[in-house]
Amino acid sequence: MPRKRSTAPGYRYHVSGQAVVTLDGRNFYLGEHGSPQSWAKYYALLAEYNANGQRMPEQVETHKSDQPVTVRCLTAEFREHAKVRYAKNAGELSRYGSLCSVLEDEYGDDPVENFGPRKLAELRDLFVASGNCRKYVNTQTRCIVSIFRFGVSREIVKPEYLVALQTLEPLKQGQTKARESEPVQPVDIEAVRLTAKHLSPTVKAMVRIQAATGMRPSEVCKMRPVDIERRPDGVWVYRPPTHKTAHHGKTKAVPLVGDAKLALKPFLDRPDDKYCFTPKESADWHRDQRSANRKTPMNQGDRPGYGKTARDGTRKERNYRPCFGADSYRRAIQRAAEKAGTDHWFPYQLRHTAGTVIREALGVEAAQAMLGHSRASMTEHYAKLSLEKAIEAAKAGPSV
Repeated sequence: MPRKRSTAPGYRYHVSGQAVVTLDGRNFYLGEHGSPQSWAKYYALLAEYNANGQRMPEQVETHKSDQPVTVRCLTAEFREHAKVRYAKNAGELSRYGSLCSVLEDEYGDDPVENFGPRKLAELRDLFVASGNCRKYVNTQTRCIVSIFRFGVSREIVKPEYLVALQTLEPLKQGQTKARESEPVQPVDIEAVRLTAKHLSPTVKAMVRIQAATGMRPSEVCKMRPVDIERRPDGVWVYRPPTHKTAHHGKTKAVPLVGDAKLALKPFLDRPDDKYCFTPKESADWHRDQRSANRKTPMNQGDRPGYGKTARDGTRKERNYRPCFGADSYRRAIQRAAEKAGTDHWFPYQLRHTAGTVIREALGVEAAQAMLGHSRASMTEHYAKLSLEKAIEAAKAGPSV
């Protein structure tokens, strides 16, 4: 059996002083060995090689030394960087992958020095025309600039080109055709209670914990017994091993008291390194509920063990993920809200609700501590000042 071809044939030194890589039986010369430009061209060739089923098109030239570094070279090297940089952040990895594809489709064969503020503005207009909101368009534009910032750090983009891109001002409210996004609002706690009636015990406990602590959905999903410190004073402290600001060297500790502690307690009866909330437990509960509420007699219609694959032993058990993800958690809540006939809401609104309630009761500093923010300005974004408080303040104002 022939040996499989490598997806990343080696970058080598050639006696001519050039870097060379052998792809599909052909040598491709990349320029001075060890130079940033040769590495960028190497990654671009690998991307084309693997995208073409580990074959190199005949029209691709073998001598790349005299060719400029193109946008495609930059995005190819950035993709390799992103695999490591965002290995634990699938959302950002997907975002940058999509942006690299857009750059390659629109300007892939252009030299990097030809990509200036005008072309960046053209891409931004493309995002606006696609129906994206202003804040999202600005975020995507900043991410494109960060790709070129990476190119500066790799010495394949000159710093002055990055400075030129940074001169493009972001879109501002009222000065663009891009639509405005609706700000995230706290969810009405009554809507949460109505939704909870249609949730499995697993997801209901997650909602109770999140409402009581203001945690992010991803932090609730990843809870494990080993991450919970049970102190002698009766307070439990959850220390997420991974969280949004962990890469900044910050730690996070979430106190679990009252309703959060009561909701979590039944889900600690498992190995310390296993997740507390699993999709399988939730699916089993829903299945048991449907079975208990069926109206068709058990000797008629579908019933457990009656299917052909169940009888002959060929039925395969469904593979569930070890824990909920932010998306699956959101979908479970969305389905329950539809059954309850209440307003649509999503888990992140619980964080805003918790922050707002704590701010009204104890002040912005307490809300900042609970939400784990370094700056009070960020807490102001999550913990909204209620209209009732503003009315009280207006009544206490001086009169002339």
